Amino acid sequence: MDEDKIILDRKSFEALAVDSRVKILKSLKQRRKTLSELAQEQKMSVSGVKEHLETLEKVGLIEKKDDGHKWKYYDLTKKGSDIIGPREIRVWILLATSILALLASFTAIATYDQPEVMTSAPAMMKNIDQPEQQFEVMVAAFDNTSDRLASNGGPTAGSLDHESAVEDKEKETADLSIPILVAIVSFITMLGCVFVLLINRSKYSFHQ
Repeated sequence: MDEDKIILDRKSFEALAVDSRVKILKSLKQRRKTLSELAQEQKMSVSGVKEHLETLEKVGLIEKKDDGHKWKYYDLTKKGSDIIGPREIRVWILLATSILALLASFTAIATYDQPEVMTSAPAMMKNIDQPEQQFEVMVAAFDNTSDRLASNGGPTAGSLDHESAVEDKEKETADLSIPILVAIVSFITMLGCVFVLLINRSKYSFHQ
């Protein structure tokens, strides 16, 4: 039973998280190919494909065949052939995309600049040490209240401040709703992909 297990370590997972490498593995699933063939198929530079091949070779997913000919062929190992199944390729791509979307949404939420709102008189007084200045703030607040009562209707300074704060809060919520929604969908998709992989590859051993 131990011989049938496939060890999928962190480096193997990181290698499979790149879409170009998954496409290379899918191409090698058909038959062994040379570096120039893969570069032409993937429409990438030879140096770029070579870098991906070296990464896949290091984690044991492919191997370079040296049978004495001029051209060196790359082929899947048993581990790579077992991992890259027709149904799992899309799952790996979807999983990698979900991780990137989740990281991008977290970054957008973390770097979001919250709008500044106007503070009320009590909050302003906390930042004032001089009694004279505190008295002036209290008088201004009292005059504002008196004017509001005397006007008998119509928008007041206090109501405008409140409306402005509400609008800023609604704008803040609207700006954050998209990255939050993307984060939730990406997280659910990521969990679904992991669940499918665990079910389909129950014989795998995951190690850190």
